[in-house]
Amino acid sequence: MAHNIRKRNMNHADAEIDLVPMIDCIFLLLLFFMLCGRITVDQRTEQITVPPTKTAAKFKDPNGWTREIVNLFGATQHGAADQPPRNSIRIGTHTFNASGVNDYSGYKGLRQILDAVYDKAEKYDDPKKTGMRLPKVIIEIRADGDTEYRVVQEVQQVLTDTLDLENMQPKKGLDPKTARAFVNIDFTTRRPEDKM
Repeated sequence: MAHNIRKRNMNHADAEIDLVPMIDCIFLLLLFFMLCGRITVDQRTEQITVPPTKTAAKFKDPNGWTREIVNLFGATQHGAADQPPRNSIRIGTHTFNASGVNDYSGYKGLRQILDAVYDKAEKYDDPKKTGMRLPKVIIEIRADGDTEYRVVQEVQQVLTDTLDLENMQPKKGLDPKTARAFVNIDFTTRRPEDKM
């Protein structure tokens, strides 16, 4: 027996699905979570309090070494529209304030103090055979959440004596034998009483 299979044309109401409303909903949900996530991140930074450390150990410097503490404050980027960015650097009893994007006076003052520290310090040959004479000085950089990381990076470059402080660009033709670099660096958080 031969069966004739007939093709039926079925008309379904959902043969074509309109995806535009679904895409609109997805984008609205995405926008909602992006905006709400941004607000909660901003609020969270104000609510976090750092507990006192109980496991921290005091630094123990090797014999014959000295320690210099560099406190960092502020930012180098624009803050409020009516205020230029400000950053301050304190080393020992010296405080250097810079104001404005192209004001590098704080870094120049820091480098002058570091040069004096370098001249007084006992030195040793770089174990990596670069020809540098390194001072037996440990530089401790203290900063907290109010300090931009960019300031910390720039201070590190000042410490390694790799920047031209007139324009904050890398020194051209840098000879390692003439560099007055500090390479032993510790990072700590500033104490609450150290606020300026």
